Amino acid sequence: MKIYITSSFGDSPETIERLCAIVRSAGFEDFSFIRDIENYQKIFNDPKELMQLAKEEIQKCDALLIDTTDKPTGRSIEAGIAYALGKKVIVVMKRGTQIKDTTRGIADLVVEYDELEDIGAGLRRLAE
Repeated sequence: MKIYITSSFGDSPETIERLCAIVRSAGFEDFSFIRDIENYQKIFNDPKELMQLAKEEIQKCDALLIDTTDKPTGRSIEAGIAYALGKKVIVVMKRGTQIKDTTRGIADLVVEYDELEDIGAGLRRLAE
């Protein structure tokens, strides 16, 4: 199973790499748009082109992982695209974070964590 990991340029490359490593350690193939397409640089000047390519990459994946701890906006659009395409949506958040019912409504799995590494155990439930 290939998982599209959402992130933003506000996320450090180290955090993105950590998330990708956690996904791999749980037994899945990882994909990060910012890492794999943009190489940690803003390369798109046309937002429509950016979102079209994001949609195409989501189509190639089986699931999408979104961290909703910091109230994502752009990443939420990616989650909506994944949901509309019939992909699994994995919502992760720091323990105690409140999320909207609409987010829970598109989630196939919700994982709360204290440390990012806690996500791995939750992801393994997808394989069960």
